[in-house]
Amino acid sequence: MSGLANQVVAIVGGSSGIGRESALLFATQGTQTLLIARGRERLRESVDEIRANGGKAQEFPADITSPDEVIQLANQIRSQFGRVDVLIYGAAEFYLSPVEMMDCGLAKHAMEVNYWGAVNVTKSFLPLIRNGERKTIVFISSLSVPCTPPFFAAYAATKHALRGLALSLRQELKPEGIRVQMITPGPVDTPLIENYLHRGMYRLPPGIPVLQPRITAKQIYKAVIQRKQDVVVPKRMGWAARLAYAFPSLVESYYRLSVPDWSQSIQTQIEKHKHRKHRTLEPHPTFVQSNSTVTTSEPEE
Repeated sequence: MSGLANQVVAIVGGSSGIGRESALLFATQGTQTLLIARGRERLRESVDEIRANGGKAQEFPADITSPDEVIQLANQIRSQFGRVDVLIYGAAEFYLSPVEMMDCGLAKHAMEVNYWGAVNVTKSFLPLIRNGERKTIVFISSLSVPCTPPFFAAYAATKHALRGLALSLRQELKPEGIRVQMITPGPVDTPLIENYLHRGMYRLPPGIPVLQPRITAKQIYKAVIQRKQDVVVPKRMGWAARLAYAFPSLVESYYRLSVPDWSQSIQTQIEKHKHRKHRTLEPHPTFVQSNSTVTTSEPEE
């Protein structure tokens, strides 16, 4: 068993996808695993599975976009455990749209969860982290930050903001011995995006693998154990991320040269959304609530 035995690991977004798999994995190492998300039913299912396998887990339903709820959550955890050794922030909303037709309300809500939720949790949990042994904060970013394709303006913006938070916070907390880590996975087959991969606004060029949540969870665990600051998943995509940061136009060129009819497909999607915008009874464009049992989304054709 690793050196994480009996340490308190709090996972925000722990009811599904990467967060859930991370909770299951960390629990096998003897941690006291705290699962935080909005959906009570799925939280309970995850906790029950961990306990059935002999692990220690507890659910904490909370809306992390509410500063007051997050403060109450932190106080509750303080009264029960007194500390948090590892904090993993994986809550996310996913929204794709052409910029011209973007629903700003949905885009702002994604920012509320993906960025401001992380800010709320970080501010309230820092006293708990300071009381911990490992003193580690992990943010789950996205390969769409260095490699941003069309239609990702709203979603990628939230992850760009999260990256900025992590980079700044890392420097602020280093003197205290608190480590801030960033995990940057490529597409992961989770409920967040499963209905949109390889369709319409989410086409992948050759060479970009679709990951399973368990693989990403293993890399998160490995990063925590080895205290790695920045991890791209899969590792072989790290070179692509570094090149894309240095030469952003390479991403556009790669898509255009490797995906058949790429430019035409962009125009097709834009025209489709222009038409959809004028149909008053049409549901909102692609939007998924990852930590709720309610989904308001429309699969791409």
